[in-house]
Amino acid sequence: MFDTPPRSPDGPAGEDATPDPVTLDSLVLRWQLLVGRDRRPKGVRLELRNRGERSPVPLSALLDGVVRGFVENGSTPFPHGLVLLAPVDGAIDAAMSCWSAPRNVLLEIPETDLQDETRVRILFESRRQGVRQALRLQQTMPTRERLQFFQYLVGPSSAVKRAPIPVLALDSDTAARADAALAAGAHALVGWPLCDPHPIVSKPRELSPSQRAIFELVRLIRADADVRALEKVFEAEPLLAYMLLTLANSVAFRRGTPTASLRQAVASIGYQRLIKWLVLILAISSKDRRIAPLVYTTLVRGYCMENLCLASGRPQNEADECFIVGAFSLLDLITGQSLAALLGEVGLPQEVVDALVARQGPHVSVLNVVLSLESDDVPAHDQACSALPLEPDAVNRSLLRAIAAADALLSLM
Repeated sequence: MFDTPPRSPDGPAGEDATPDPVTLDSLVLRWQLLVGRDRRPKGVRLELRNRGERSPVPLSALLDGVVRGFVENGSTPFPHGLVLLAPVDGAIDAAMSCWSAPRNVLLEIPETDLQDETRVRILFESRRQGVRQALRLQQTMPTRERLQFFQYLVGPSSAVKRAPIPVLALDSDTAARADAALAAGAHALVGWPLCDPHPIVSKPRELSPSQRAIFELVRLIRADADVRALEKVFEAEPLLAYMLLTLANSVAFRRGTPTASLRQAVASIGYQRLIKWLVLILAISSKDRRIAPLVYTTLVRGYCMENLCLASGRPQNEADECFIVGAFSLLDLITGQSLAALLGEVGLPQEVVDALVARQGPHVSVLNVVLSLESDDVPAHDQACSALPLEPDAVNRSLLRAIAAADALLSLM
């Protein structure tokens, strides 16, 4: 059992003060979904790895930088879901005893840290600051007395029967293992098998009337059709029309008197922003809960690609195209139809189609970076990032803002 550890009386002066947040260029981030038993996203897990070519930065400072990165410049709210921060190779420093975080943030602790008295003392003080912690199982199951201080155990689903606390299972490499882990009682799954989707998810399905309407609206906008043509499509789908008017009367678009007509709504939003909104609606239009992890992933990819494009100095129209590439990157799994068939009649920019169907063109370099942020292959990530004129700090912050934006959108739907 953890006894209340005494503070070291001979520590250096000022070591309890949390360092100021630093840039995130010393980190390699990897993100994974946390998927609950209902197959809906519950939050994200962020692995933090040191790059190695720079001097080690105190873990408390890096964690502060990550937490603040979600809400940088006030452009995005802090995520509502669970945020599990998992340092892979960062040593706990004395300032961690004073580190604090929002309530939905958890710090993942490796089991080996429980063998170090100094680290145990720091972790105890961190819990007194209100920081919730999860324990990463590495070798043997800790005693029940030690586990009681942690909110979750991160490990294989086989630990469910032995652990007295909820388990976040690391069994997400295949659809069969993912289903088995959740059926065995895991509280949530770390990651989702995108390369081996559930058979029922990838099964061909007919597009719903609203999905067909969205594709037709995108085609009309790309063809620069008259507003009246768009109105007719919206009028045939009352829910889409309602959502359009709601968007036009939101704080972001409302100008003076309320917007009361579809024509006014289209005019106030504009064709280019309307396409982006339609892409979002298409991505989240499925009511199948098994699609939810795919939808969340595509939204993060879309926002992250947009952020990276703008950070690289590219114009807004290219950033909008990059958003569509990311948001449509799993559309074949979401709809059960091939991307080539789905995109064939929409009239999207050729650069978008090339990136999605043939994995070629100017947007592929950005897509590769976003995909590498989902992998634990650090050399592949570094190679993908080398194709963009961006520092690691900009890449990491683009990801954090993208996660926050995706979380905010889904929380409203």
